[in-house]
Amino acid sequence: MKVRLIALDSVEHDRKLALNGHSVVLGRCPDADVRIDDRWVSRRHCELVEVDGMLVVRDLGSTHGTFVNGRQVSEARLRPDDKLTIGLTSFVASYRPLSRLVRAC
Repeated sequence: MKVRLIALDSVEHDRKLALNGHSVVLGRCPDADVRIDDRWVSRRHCELVEVDGMLVVRDLGSTHGTFVNGRQVSEARLRPDDKLTIGLTSFVASYRPLSRLVRAC
């Protein structure tokens, strides 16, 4: 699954991700898959993973929480155009969900 995280803040840049069955970790540490320079972001803040053709975000025990459309979540589906906020940094997720019929072929 190809995902584009569109930055809503001037400090961050848009990110293009290819999940390909793997999780992608967002955080402040140098070895995070998506490094975010924001002091309110934990070292390993959250992860994005594909589940049944949909994008899922999971909080990894962050100090300040992970938010989808303003609501704090521990795990949630991230639908296209949902707003993901970690620390003071916000992104909009842009992707095309995989239909179950296509995945079965």
